[in-house]
Amino acid sequence: MFKPFLIIFSLLLVTMATFGQRNEAASHLSDLREIEQLEVEWNRINEDSDAERIGYLLADDSYHVGPSGRVYTRDQDVEAQRASRERKVSVGSTLKFVISNQSIRLFKNVAIVTATGRAVTTLADGTKRFGNSFRSVHVWEKRDGRWQLIVDQVTGIAR
Repeated sequence: MFKPFLIIFSLLLVTMATFGQRNEAASHLSDLREIEQLEVEWNRINEDSDAERIGYLLADDSYHVGPSGRVYTRDQDVEAQRASRERKVSVGSTLKFVISNQSIRLFKNVAIVTATGRAVTTLADGTKRFGNSFRSVHVWEKRDGRWQLIVDQVTGIAR
């Protein structure tokens, strides 16, 4: 009587452990896909200088380190985007980021994304200007069930 109970109990534990691992793996994959989508969105809204959407993705305590080493708070980053949008509209230019070498390291509630890229500005007359290459590091944290960008650093790559 005791042996069948142990066998059934052992099978139940193995089944529960396997199910838990599958749930964890599915959750990890879901988070990874969400971070990939957020990175695409982050680049698009920076191309558009969409200050409201940037403000939504940034955590209240986030900061941005620009290529010069200057540190921007969330509010300063949002205001810089508003000013950037006004400049783009006034001269009729558009911006596109060409991102490559992206790598995502996902931990429980934190994701670290590194990439290289280059900005391409198209002027009103169709002329293209290629910016210097850069490296970026984004640190995302899942807070209250939502991924938020907490650190954004951009560093120029020397030629």
